Amino acid sequence: MAEKVPGWLERILLPQISEIKGEPKATNSRMGGEFKAVHSEFNRIGQKIGGVEQRIGQRLDSLDQKIDGVDQRLGQRIDIVEQDLLSNIAGVDKKLDTAERNLLQKVGDLDKRMDVVQRPTVVEGKVRELETRR
Repeated sequence: MAEKVPGWLERILLPQISEIKGEPKATNSRMGGEFKAVHSEFNRIGQKIGGVEQRIGQRLDSLDQKIDGVDQRLGQRIDIVEQDLLSNIAGVDKKLDTAERNLLQKVGDLDKRMDVVQRPTVVEGKVRELETRR
């Protein structure tokens, strides 16, 4: 191509073309350096995010263990309260049964007493009846 271009034009254009060829190389070098810096920053941020994820995971595991412990203790306490309640209910049932038996016995005794009280009254009535017949 240089053979077809006149000499004066070649002297003007060739240095400028050489400069233009050098500029993309310099630009590519600068961009490569910037890309490396950005890539390095992304890696650093990725590591920080990984650390945060790991700490969150550990804390969630710890929280799960604490919740399981609370569930277990709460279940044990509920079982104890249930056993106490059932025991108290059984005690109340026994007391009610005893009170009912005592009440029935007293009612029976009262019936017997009333029978004893009514007998003399009946006997007195019959005695009066006999006396009046005489």
